[in-house]
Amino acid sequence: MRINRSWSYLACFVVWLFILMVPRLAPAQISGGTYMIAGVYVDTDGTLRLRQKDAADELNKIRVRARTTQPAGNDNLRFVSLPKLFAEARALIQAGKELPPEIRYLSGLTQVRYVLVYPQEKDLVIAGPAEPIDSPASPQPKGRFTGRPVLQLDDLVVALRMAADQAGPQPFGCSIDPPANSVETGQEVLKQYGSRSRKELADALVQAIGPQQVRFFGVPADTRVAFVCVAADYQLKRYSIGLDAIPVAGIGHSIDSSRPAGNRFWFETLYEPLLVSRDGNAFEIRGQRLQLRAGDLPFEESDATPKAKAFARLFTAKMPALAAAVPLFADLQNLADLSLLAGLIRRDKLDQRMGWDLAWVRSADAYRVKAVPAPRATDTLVNFTSGSLAAGGVGIAVERWLAPSAREIDGKDTLAAVKEKRPG
Repeated sequence: MRINRSWSYLACFVVWLFILMVPRLAPAQISGGTYMIAGVYVDTDGTLRLRQKDAADELNKIRVRARTTQPAGNDNLRFVSLPKLFAEARALIQAGKELPPEIRYLSGLTQVRYVLVYPQEKDLVIAGPAEPIDSPASPQPKGRFTGRPVLQLDDLVVALRMAADQAGPQPFGCSIDPPANSVETGQEVLKQYGSRSRKELADALVQAIGPQQVRFFGVPADTRVAFVCVAADYQLKRYSIGLDAIPVAGIGHSIDSSRPAGNRFWFETLYEPLLVSRDGNAFEIRGQRLQLRAGDLPFEESDATPKAKAFARLFTAKMPALAAAVPLFADLQNLADLSLLAGLIRRDKLDQRMGWDLAWVRSADAYRVKAVPAPRATDTLVNFTSGSLAAGGVGIAVERWLAPSAREIDGKDTLAAVKEKRPG
């Protein structure tokens, strides 16, 4: 857009940058380059970046999926026995063999919809929509038809280990915290460079504001779970400040030009009550999984600008369409589901009821989760659209959705019909 040269103290700007304070790690290599998901990657210096060509290619696919993808129904359910899956994985690992895609990606499941207990068979089964696995060698394999990321065994293992905490499932994610004086610093730069070129002003903002501090909490920083949290939040920031066009209409950007302000946006979980069978042996996970929140403090809804609140509300309302169109958001939904699944297993002692010993799964020496490079920094993002500073994070917490008050008894016995669909 054209920039008015007579900028005032409310001149249009928005910036975003974060740095992760974790030990330097060597980047995992993938075919054709460094570790990358949906165009977001970690370079050899540990810096989070966006590869424009890959992002553009992904955007073209996103636009097609946004128009054509429909939620999958119950007709294509796939059932996966967790004890059997882990027994097969254990046998292969102890034999020194690679895990095949069917095991590593949970038979192509793209969502956890049901958790089913079969007491007589001593079996614990998850079920949901599934597809043939596309690009199984990539960090983010997807369903061939919808392009939705498939569930990953490594992520489930990380979730089970996090849920094993004595206090129960704890929130996990990342927090991106700008310097306390970011808005004031930006205004000073605008006073000095308001009559300069757009590039000079952008460069000055990048230099003056510098990096923002980011921390991981509740999750190992070198896991794919942590990377997805950061990458999803990185994409959210690009959408929120108008750097990338959101592939779902009617959301806009988050920046309020009425006053300089520091808005923060973060993902949280959002589920409907867990549907539970009368005998407590079947569960349906319902709801859109994610919502967007806004505030002026990390993970606290208070004093966000009206524009920021409206953006978060619209983003949440369109989350199903966004997840269908943006693989990173769908991946984050999957992580929420796996965390809920792990919490349910622990809270309802489903493993003990089945005689399933999770000691091997929880042992880092027995099952080695693939290490993923943890980004330590990213370049500042500047866009001339408004007068606010945007920051954010991800906070995945599931304990409240597992409480008795968050459960609904299946009075119509619909879950019994689902259990009967299990093959063989």
